[in-house]
Amino acid sequence: MPKKRSNILIVDDVVENIKILNSILKQEGYKVTNATNGYKALELVSKQDFDLILLDIMMPDISGLDVCRHLKVEPKASMIPVIFLTAHDDKNILTKAFKVGAVDYIRKPFIKEELLSRVKVAIKMRHYEKELEDEVKQRTKEMQEAQIYLMRMLGGVAEGHSVETYQHVRRVGEIAYLLAKHYGLDEKEAEILKSASYLHDIGKIGVKDYILHKEEKLTKKEFEEIKKHPTLGAAMLEGVKLPLFEIAKIVSLEHHEKWDGSGYPKGLRGEAIHIYARIVAIADVFDALTSKRSYKSGWSMKETLDFFKEQSGKHFDPKLVDIFFEHIDEFLALYDTNLQKVKSQTNSQKRKKKGWVESILSAIR
Repeated sequence: MPKKRSNILIVDDVVENIKILNSILKQEGYKVTNATNGYKALELVSKQDFDLILLDIMMPDISGLDVCRHLKVEPKASMIPVIFLTAHDDKNILTKAFKVGAVDYIRKPFIKEELLSRVKVAIKMRHYEKELEDEVKQRTKEMQEAQIYLMRMLGGVAEGHSVETYQHVRRVGEIAYLLAKHYGLDEKEAEILKSASYLHDIGKIGVKDYILHKEEKLTKKEFEEIKKHPTLGAAMLEGVKLPLFEIAKIVSLEHHEKWDGSGYPKGLRGEAIHIYARIVAIADVFDALTSKRSYKSGWSMKETLDFFKEQSGKHFDPKLVDIFFEHIDEFLALYDTNLQKVKSQTNSQKRKKKGWVESILSAIR
């Protein structure tokens, strides 16, 4: 694969200077783009990627110093190294040049060897910086993916150590993401909430298993134990100072609060409940009602939707319920997709079990 040619932008109002620089740089294999004024340079930078900018300080209309100031506040351009071109030795001007973000300067008339040496160093440093940026981005991405995987696994453990409850955690995340997007959260925030929602019931790790799996109605004492899990979950996440876990702590603590103030653990009312928790509350209840568990059948869709209409303004944020029904086709499509996944996984498990039984029978015949 051929090596990518470094792209250099030359900005100078004197055409003869541009010709000289083009001749020297192109002979060395650099790709060169030219601008005869600062405004044209800013336009080019907004449309193309450059590895280096050679910028004349003294130009009419807008000076090189002002062009550099504009570049350094633009996210796309701020990391491009700038070398100033100057015919002056004025220390004040050179000091200003470095203050606005220049990495070096080259005196006119140009000395070929000096020019190429300074250009080479600046581009090499930029490439090192870019490699480091890419490495940091990759490591950050890997760490975030590991966090999300860990959160999903922990969420599944908290929900009761079974495949069906692990899938509940995943589905709650998908529903919360869709509702968050329609509420108006941007893509990044909705994705973060999706991941954070995996730990909405993390506090159930501190609740006795027999209570979590009890098929009969809970006693008053047992229900009081269940009601401790939001506080337990928030306490478990308290020491983790990562943004994803900070949001998970909010969701864990508040997703059982109700719009009318009758929820737990704090009895928060209305918008005192964080929007993240209000979104996850709808996602959690919708999936819990419609899902079949070992100890219960899932509600019909009509029963579930009637419940949400009846509980709007009571259990749930009425605005979120309205949004939910405005986009009900999307939520039902997501429900159908998840239902097919469950059926597919169930059939797969049956096939595995059948194969296992047949293997044992073959062995003992």
